[in-house]
Amino acid sequence: MADAAVAPDAIGSVKSVVDQTFVVFKDNTIAPAQRELKLRAIAESHFDFQEMARSAIGYHWRTFTPAQKSEFVPLFTAFIEDAYLSRIESYSVEKVNEQIKSSIIQFTRQSIDSDSPDYAEVFSIVVLQDQKDPIPVNYLMRRDANEWKIYDITIDAISVIANYRNQFNRVLNNDGYDKLVSIIRQKTAGLQQK
Repeated sequence: MADAAVAPDAIGSVKSVVDQTFVVFKDNTIAPAQRELKLRAIAESHFDFQEMARSAIGYHWRTFTPAQKSEFVPLFTAFIEDAYLSRIESYSVEKVNEQIKSSIIQFTRQSIDSDSPDYAEVFSIVVLQDQKDPIPVNYLMRRDANEWKIYDITIDAISVIANYRNQFNRVLNNDGYDKLVSIIRQKTAGLQQK
């Protein structure tokens, strides 16, 4: 375990993301376009999209050229942001606020990787009023300078990034980089048109 001065930072970073997101949803005066901009700003300051992209590609990452890496990271970032914003937008603000009020998030602990102290995992459980069992939600974190940033989330032991990695590996193995980029561009365009 890392020293106590580092320990609260990973949990504090996740709590900050959750709190900032809740504030955006609780403000009924924000127009939808402004809400989206605020949510993107929160994501960009608290998520490590470079690490997410690298992790989503898995072992193929080392075969990418520097130009492909430079192209892929912003493309992947836009795709992830659009995918989750469209999911959020499918709920009404009232529905999200109702979920916020009827759920409890408890941050239970964190674990700093003793072999690599720039990596940590924050453990939480989400208790939803309409579900019997709490849902474990864990955040994989990487320290970037003095900030902890999220690079993966596991919900009920299922990794968001591993899900993309499985899909991306299939495309890369069968059809290559250009096909993967084409598919992500098509999906992102489809999400932006909704």
